[in-house]
Amino acid sequence: MKKIAVIGAGGTGVALSAILASKGHEVYLTDSLNQTVVEAAQEAGVLRTKGTKVCEGRPALVTSNIEEAVRRAELIVCCTISNRDEEIARTLAPVVTKEQAVLVGAGNGATIVYHKIFEEAGKGDVLTAETAGNFFPARVTGAGESTIGLPLAPKGVTSFTPQRAAEAAERFAEVWELNPCGSMMDALFNGPNLICHSAGCILNASAISRSGGKFCLFTDGLSEGFLNVTDALWEEKTRVYEAMGCKPSPAPREMLAGVMDVQNEDYRYFRLMDGPGSLEHRYITEDVPYLTCFFISVAHAAGVKVPLFEGVVGLLSAAAGRNFTAEGRTLENLGWGDLSREELIRRFKA
Repeated sequence: MKKIAVIGAGGTGVALSAILASKGHEVYLTDSLNQTVVEAAQEAGVLRTKGTKVCEGRPALVTSNIEEAVRRAELIVCCTISNRDEEIARTLAPVVTKEQAVLVGAGNGATIVYHKIFEEAGKGDVLTAETAGNFFPARVTGAGESTIGLPLAPKGVTSFTPQRAAEAAERFAEVWELNPCGSMMDALFNGPNLICHSAGCILNASAISRSGGKFCLFTDGLSEGFLNVTDALWEEKTRVYEAMGCKPSPAPREMLAGVMDVQNEDYRYFRLMDGPGSLEHRYITEDVPYLTCFFISVAHAAGVKVPLFEGVVGLLSAAAGRNFTAEGRTLENLGWGDLSREELIRRFKA
């Protein structure tokens, strides 16, 4: 059994902590910002999951002090939004040791950020890895309770440097079943959020704004037109992957058609996942600047035009009154803006 710090007390962090604790691991759930959920989890004592996975487990510690949790742990799993990557990495840098390892759920390139900050602190040998997409969709639905929307499944994993992906899969084998990726590209942009969240939010921007916080994209926002847009975005994505010498994940149409089919019980709980309730929701303020903008910068380096992706970012920036390209993660602000396509392929390669 492992000693595991789970950083982030949102739906994923609470659910993952419950799952790991139910298996007998010593779990330390921590979040310095989500104080209300932390206090509710402390009061509940036992963490529970509902939905596609039902279990309960008692964490060894629930705290808002990240450093305290990390000092106790062998493994560190970050279930925080990409907007917090630099904050979390700088919090970890003074206390993390080379004997520990860090895994970020749906990292969107977080490992590059973590590695850079750890290296600045003289700790560049700490293993940092990230999964291809989130562990699972989940929402906090009660005190110490989280509902999971899709069946649990193995995840791809990459690392920075990418040559350590197999090591990451082995180190975190008791946390999750992980398959090493041959290139960072296989993890960075192969989850469905790149296409589904941005397309869904721009097509439903007015309805989201008028919803009063009560909007479920995968119940209220799906249509044949939505599926057509995802097809077109997937075609642009495929051209980028081909230029980078990689294979994209399947188009999301089949999954989305399954969600639209109310007789399909596989998506029963997923349809109930709320959000985005406003244009400040993380589907927009996280996924657009930290995922879509990152992808567009890679497309530019690969010499591939992606006008639909660029249009989606421009429209969502205008709708939200933000400049997501300036705010977001790009090769340029990672210090990789001068890399050629060939150099980028080599840097991403395991």
